Amino acid sequence: MGSFNVAVPGSGDPTDVLSRLPPAFRAQAEKGFEVLADVDKQHYGDLLRAVVVTVEGNKPPLEDLENSLKLAKGDVNSLFAAAMLTVPPLAQGISQEQFLASIVKAGIVPQSLVPKIQPFVATVIAESAQIARKMRRASLPNQVLPYLSNIEVVVDLRIAFEKEAVSEVVPVAIVHIDTDAYGEEIWFQASIELMRQLRSDVDEAIKRMEAAEAWSNRRSRES
Repeated sequence: MGSFNVAVPGSGDPTDVLSRLPPAFRAQAEKGFEVLADVDKQHYGDLLRAVVVTVEGNKPPLEDLENSLKLAKGDVNSLFAAAMLTVPPLAQGISQEQFLASIVKAGIVPQSLVPKIQPFVATVIAESAQIARKMRRASLPNQVLPYLSNIEVVVDLRIAFEKEAVSEVVPVAIVHIDTDAYGEEIWFQASIELMRQLRSDVDEAIKRMEAAEAWSNRRSRES
């Protein structure tokens, strides 16, 4: 499944936005609602967790969904597209009636399918406050500066020769860092010693972030 960034407003009529969805995403979502109609209610929680994990900036756990729901990979991809189109706007305050009317008006879901997907929509609304909070937290790190979107690392071997004989072989990491801002990317190379130092620095930063998160959670419970 490709990566789509779909902006659905949290208030007002989203029909216009829905009518301008990327064609590939729209096709997957249309099929996904058909799949959703046959998903047992006991799996709604798995689907919601997958959306939240993705909104938080992590890789979509599609393999977990495939194993949990016992669906073909293509059906899982389509189902996830429909869920990503459903959960964010409902969590942002669009009513059940408004959302269902909008996806029908946009031609994404036929009216005959509405009663079958309505239970999932109701489940999302019941969890909307918690989902909205996680969405707000996920959006905070993305503000102001370019946000890290991808890291690629490959290992190269640099070979030194003395005449026709190999005298030295040294591993070098080639690192590509991409962000969500157009043209804001970095390429660099580093020795194994620098990569070890980078790993140590990242581990230390994670420990501090975890400590800050734990402190924030305690303050939230106390207030």
